[in-house]
Amino acid sequence: MRKSKTFKISIATSAIIAATPLTQADAATNVNQLVINAQNASTILKWAISVEGFADFKTKPYEEYNTTKKYIEAGEKAAASLSSSKRLSVQASLVDAKVQVKRAQAYIDAITSSEKIKVLTSNVQQAISSGNLDDIETAYHVASEEYRKQAKLLDRVYGQSTRDGIRNSVKPTFEHLIQSIRYDVTVHMHIKKAEQLSKENKYIEADLELMKAHQYLTDFENNHRFHSKLVNNYEAAQDAIPMLPLFATPEGQHTVTLKLSKAMDHNVNHLEPGQFIIPGEIIQQAKLSDDRKSIKLSTSELESATDYTLRWKGHSVQFTTPSVEDTSGISLTDLKDQYLETTDTSVYIAKFTNGDGSPYNGRVKINLAQPNGEATTAIITSFNGQVNTGSQEWSHYADQNGHVVFTVKASSGEATSVQPTIQKLDGNQTSKKAAITYFHQLQPNAGEYNLKLENAPIHKNSNFIVVNGIKYKWDMNDLFFIHGQIVSVDEFVAALTEGDMLTIGYNLHPKDISTWNIISDITRYAPVTIKNPVKSSVTFDGSYYEISGTAEPGNKVKVYRNGAYVGMITVDKEGNWTVGTVSLLQNIENTFVAYQYGPGQDGIDGTGSVDQANATIKEGAFASTSITYHDEGSKGISIMDTLDFQFINPSFNHTFKTKISGTITINDGFGRSVEVRVDYVDEDTLKIVDFVSRDDNFSFDASVFVITSTSGIVNQDQLEYSVKASKLDGTILRDSSK
Repeated sequence: MRKSKTFKISIATSAIIAATPLTQADAATNVNQLVINAQNASTILKWAISVEGFADFKTKPYEEYNTTKKYIEAGEKAAASLSSSKRLSVQASLVDAKVQVKRAQAYIDAITSSEKIKVLTSNVQQAISSGNLDDIETAYHVASEEYRKQAKLLDRVYGQSTRDGIRNSVKPTFEHLIQSIRYDVTVHMHIKKAEQLSKENKYIEADLELMKAHQYLTDFENNHRFHSKLVNNYEAAQDAIPMLPLFATPEGQHTVTLKLSKAMDHNVNHLEPGQFIIPGEIIQQAKLSDDRKSIKLSTSELESATDYTLRWKGHSVQFTTPSVEDTSGISLTDLKDQYLETTDTSVYIAKFTNGDGSPYNGRVKINLAQPNGEATTAIITSFNGQVNTGSQEWSHYADQNGHVVFTVKASSGEATSVQPTIQKLDGNQTSKKAAITYFHQLQPNAGEYNLKLENAPIHKNSNFIVVNGIKYKWDMNDLFFIHGQIVSVDEFVAALTEGDMLTIGYNLHPKDISTWNIISDITRYAPVTIKNPVKSSVTFDGSYYEISGTAEPGNKVKVYRNGAYVGMITVDKEGNWTVGTVSLLQNIENTFVAYQYGPGQDGIDGTGSVDQANATIKEGAFASTSITYHDEGSKGISIMDTLDFQFINPSFNHTFKTKISGTITINDGFGRSVEVRVDYVDEDTLKIVDFVSRDDNFSFDASVFVITSTSGIVNQDQLEYSVKASKLDGTILRDSSK
């Protein structure tokens, strides 16, 4: 009924308007009629844009809009010649008409926007139908950006019901369609960005993008229209990234975390530490992180503020260990090694401080030994000015300023080497190793000498050689020859190499002229060495190890394990070789021998080789056959009690690492446990020093104790103690004497 009434009103008003043609003369003489015409036209316009009228949210009321605007403009123009009061009256009469024009403009703009949104919706739908993710992404972005502009026009329509009518005709359809591909587009964008970053070798950033894609694929699996296609694209992008080590981060002195370019395959559950190499160090454990994107390596003790290289599968990354504050309270003046004669004296200077930085005046201990730990014949000759009769160990007080000056010399003129250990005898008993001094005996007799430089140190920068423990010095006053032809000292020094034969007319005093003649100039091959493992005998618990070393570039190296041929490799131009990951025989010693062959040389089991190098890997767990508990207080487990371990594989010479501190969890046989902190006592004994935690009602004096786990308990090669591999499953035997 309401629609019919509206329709009749619009016809009657239109007849009035039609009876009043718009002419300039009429406008000038009949302002009131123009105002009435504008008001009537605006009424028609009002109903045309109202849901209560005949608005259908599709038709744009251009005729009604334009007619109303024309009457408003004509009325304002005609009123311009009237008095101010009448002109204001006309303006007031036209206010409502102008409001309807403004609302009509918003209504028309909204319908225009709705038409554009319908086109956007159609374009998105066509892209979705194509199934092409690139086209879908493009259509999504174009439509979303344009929609944000057009949707603002929908919100300007007057009247809630009219505004909702226009909105609901287009908005829900578009937004539902866009929402249905929102997560598909997001995942597709991250995958494409990852692919581009991978091409640019930006693997860290690529991995981050794939992580985001995986997150959306997992969290919104049911919100994807193209889930299977996106999963395939994700897996393809992930497969395209090579498995590389990106960077390494040291964590403390025994741990390095290696970041990977992508997650490792799920079929990899165990990583052999023998495939990782840090030259000069031992790697005993490799543990994959929960996200499978990094590997935590347990290493031998790393030096602070030192550059290292980590190698894995033909790739390498560098890392630098952080500086560690020196809390030893021992400062050494000179850390450079010295090369002296047996008649010389080496002077060492150290300064000692307390924890607060004040001078330490307590007792200090000096101990002498060779760098390899073997006995030296060098002796201490003085300590802070006090003469010593000659010993290799001496204790005394630092002076009032915390200084210690001591001198060392070779005993009885014998050639030797020495590296003093300097220790504070305070509560902490910290220590440091000083620089090495090499004492060589100077040739005491003039004469002619025929020498072969076989395993002979050549100190070109210091102008001497050492043959059979005897030192021969040259100076600028001497004459130099190669095969009898005189040469400069620089040419002579450059030609001097291991394996050469010399004839020396040797004089003792620098003012006298010595003659040096290379009669057999041999360029010796660089010796073959095994650098990994870093020690000639190392304990290790793993299935294989990457055997590598150095030799003469271009030569061949053949490697045998316990007499069985392993493989042959050509030494690269930098002098490095590796035979890769070699399987280890379990629970026995694996002795490796590397033989070097020059060009055209070959042989079996070392026959015809230039030289050889050896290394032994003692494969097997660091575990025990028995553990004896010494109840020092006779009241059950308590502080100061000790545990003696009998290790398996006695020939492996397992010992606890010096000064280790770790934890042991002990069960009382009734399911209750206590975790204790233990410290190093000696090579096979640990002492309980503290309680970390305990279960209620733990039986401290139980008849049976069982070790269930340990942390930080390692042997001399940083190999972790294995409860699982131990006999008696970690059962502790009480000392029967208690």
